Amino acid sequence: MNEATMSSLIDMIQDMRTKQLKVEDALETTWSVYDQYISEIEEIILDSVGMPRDNTVEMCKLHGSPEGFGHEDAFCRDLAGDWFFQHSEGEMTKEQVIQNVLNWKEFYSNHTYKG
Repeated sequence: MNEATMSSLIDMIQDMRTKQLKVEDALETTWSVYDQYISEIEEIILDSVGMPRDNTVEMCKLHGSPEGFGHEDAFCRDLAGDWFFQHSEGEMTKEQVIQNVLNWKEFYSNHTYKG
């Protein structure tokens, strides 16, 4: 996936979050209609750069908790999820998110726990 496409998808995520918050504020309720779509778009972006899928649930079922989290075959996408969240909160620019996603291996190699 090229950076322009990734940028457009991140804009789409942000647009959904903004609309969702407007409805929540107007109705004074929690309205998570876009959450699944947002998660799917984030997965598409992360899949496009070859990031392994999160398998912590499966690893914990196989090896128990907390051992499954630290297993050598375990991979957690929480760090990448944090980048999208930080962007939605205005704590990270879209360009930073894109660069982090493109260079995900560097970020994950700096963590002993892959989450």
